[in-house]
Amino acid sequence: MIFMDRLEKEKIMEAALFMSPKPLTLDELNTIAQTQSRLETKAMMNELMNFYNSRKSALEIVELPVGYQMRVKEDYEDHVQQFAQNSMFSRGVMKTLAFIAYKQPVNQSLVVKYRNNKAYDHLKLLLDEGFIKKEPKGRTFVLTTTTKFIEYFGKDFGKAKKKAEVNKGVSSENITPVAPSSSDIKSKMNSEVNAIMEQKSE
Repeated sequence: MIFMDRLEKEKIMEAALFMSPKPLTLDELNTIAQTQSRLETKAMMNELMNFYNSRKSALEIVELPVGYQMRVKEDYEDHVQQFAQNSMFSRGVMKTLAFIAYKQPVNQSLVVKYRNNKAYDHLKLLLDEGFIKKEPKGRTFVLTTTTKFIEYFGKDFGKAKKKAEVNKGVSSENITPVAPSSSDIKSKMNSEVNAIMEQKSE
């Protein structure tokens, strides 16, 4: 095993956060940097966060319930959004996620009805990534978003009162929901979901 001093371990964690499209947990950072304990990892992450807070940088490292994330400060997001890389999800998956967020709690059968059979693959991915959860209800499941979703997209996302009801046989994508404010944006994925939910059709 190659010996690494504390500064080198911090640099490795910093590089990992820079490269990762999603937050990294203490355990993941602990493994990457080969630290002795989660306590040591947390202490070094606090040092990294303080370092970024103390310098005039457009970047910041934040601690979320789902892990640590390096991101662009909100004041600079609008200036550089066009350079963001593609989301970890395909556009089809994002549409399914947007449908669930807007209609929750929603039956899985209804999601499949409006998002076609590919929704099963979408739901598996979203469940594996921790953005949604499901509970049994008769012969189907009820789907809702999770704490991880809230941390990415903002706590008020999708909670605006609907201005119209969905007619039978008409997709809810024909309804334009109220988008979250810019202060609620937690990541570049928020902008993608927001844009999808504003669309009136496929």
